[in-house]
Amino acid sequence: MTKKSLWLSCFLLFGLVSSPALAQVRMISITPPATVANPLTGFNVNYTLSGSKYGVGAASAQLYFYLSTTPNGSGPVWLLDSRQILLQGNGLGPYYPPSGTQTVYMHRVNMQASTVAQLEAIAAACQPQTYYILGFVDNTPLVDRSLLMGSTKPPDFYFSGGTLSPNTIQPGGAADLSFTLATQCPVSTGSHVGIYLTDPSFQVLEVIGAVSVGTGAGPFSLPPTPITFSSAMPLGSYRIVLVADANGVVTESNENNNVGYFELQVTSGLLAQDDPGQAQELSEPLPFDAASVLSEFERGASVRRDVLSF
Repeated sequence: MTKKSLWLSCFLLFGLVSSPALAQVRMISITPPATVANPLTGFNVNYTLSGSKYGVGAASAQLYFYLSTTPNGSGPVWLLDSRQILLQGNGLGPYYPPSGTQTVYMHRVNMQASTVAQLEAIAAACQPQTYYILGFVDNTPLVDRSLLMGSTKPPDFYFSGGTLSPNTIQPGGAADLSFTLATQCPVSTGSHVGIYLTDPSFQVLEVIGAVSVGTGAGPFSLPPTPITFSSAMPLGSYRIVLVADANGVVTESNENNNVGYFELQVTSGLLAQDDPGQAQELSEPLPFDAASVLSEFERGASVRRDVLSF
């Protein structure tokens, strides 16, 4: 061997030993599921590796998997998994990665808090969205594959606020009613909010009226609107009950949070300590669905006429 060839051989060997950056193990394919309806429950990603490594530190390689909004990682990315794998070989190499298809299980218990938060947002979204799984080994080029994450979800009406002001009146008095109806996922069919007068046991006494609700995701609001009650209204305790989708035309993910109510007191005269200007906030949703309220009314549940006007 000439001095020149000997020098070149030593130079190459030194470079392989001292520079792990010359690693050539790389990811050549990555295959997630075509659709992941709920990423919070976990999912498998398959991948294959090729190439080899030489030199000091060549017996292992670091794998990375990211979730991204773009195929090249130029947009926001979230780390799904990072793991070290052992390569097969001896001495200064060559060292080879596992052959064939490998599988990594992506689950929230192994992820950073920021990644879990993003998966929660995806799971809660109303429509599936396109994301990319990115994978690479050490500092080699990445590979990507798209998938749909999330699922189509129906709307879910609930009352996010409202007031009745005042909530103590005399017969013939009036009160301003307002409410805000929300749904995260949009509705495609118009409906209405039914407004009912009931006794303290939620037995329907009278239908006050209905407010039309359009399509989309809302919120849908009724500004303060006066309700004038009849002077013949008996004294006592009542409730003003609001029922979203009272006509039952919208299929919702949860039909049991459509009802809210206000307390209403009818007295013969307001005492000094009573504040006729007091506004009552909407109570928590009732644990029954709108259909049960309407069915009771339709069966003729203790209806009294000439109680109020709207």
